[in-house]
Amino acid sequence: MMRNLLVITLLFLSVSAWSQKPSWTNGYHKDLANSYIDVYTAVGNTEEAARKMALQRIVDERSRATGRRYTINETNGNIIMNSQDELTVKCRIIDEYHMRQYGNYKVYLLVQMAKHPDYAYEQVSVTDRYSSGARFLVPGWAQMYKGQTAKGLIMLGGVVASGIGIIVCESSRSDYRNKVKQQPQFAQDYNTKANNFETARNICIGAAGAFYLWNIIDGIAAKGKRRVIIKNSYGGGLSLNPLITPEGSGLSLAYRF
Repeated sequence: MMRNLLVITLLFLSVSAWSQKPSWTNGYHKDLANSYIDVYTAVGNTEEAARKMALQRIVDERSRATGRRYTINETNGNIIMNSQDELTVKCRIIDEYHMRQYGNYKVYLLVQMAKHPDYAYEQVSVTDRYSSGARFLVPGWAQMYKGQTAKGLIMLGGVVASGIGIIVCESSRSDYRNKVKQQPQFAQDYNTKANNFETARNICIGAAGAFYLWNIIDGIAAKGKRRVIIKNSYGGGLSLNPLITPEGSGLSLAYRF
């Protein structure tokens, strides 16, 4: 029973990692220096119809904001919207996610829109890679950090439950071994029960080891939910700059986070 439960749990963890909804689909807005980022969604009978409706929502929003009507042209995720008086709106699709919902399709578009058509986009990307550090040493922590809360709780619960099982089974096994000495007339029955608890204890030890090993492998290698990364346009790291003060001149060392 315990072995079957362990196999089913590991299969669930593998399937749950196969398709993960990006974290930005829960709502995302960012106002940057040259652009802003928003999420647009739509539902349609087909994926293509839902995607067209999501693109149309971008147009409708800009039309309401400016009072102008736009025509849209998309090429490889880059979108140009023109109005009759030649005002251009420039935006691009950073990421998109499609899902099946109640017999229809729902499409999410993560869109970066330039505040002026002449402005350059900030460097924005989407990644499913995480630097988990030493979090994999604590069962479930790396998974929760990657946005996989359910998987993390299952791994944590599996290790904790297996640990409790080890303690309970070992305590019962030891108790029955003592009873063999105290009540030798029931030695055969107590020995059988002690052996059964010993087997259950060993299964729990194996389950705890399997959960923890899987936690380490998954914490290091598995991808997480897709998340948005915005690169600092000013750069970062260590910099050396000239320094002039009333007392003299020299060099300053600074680190930008």
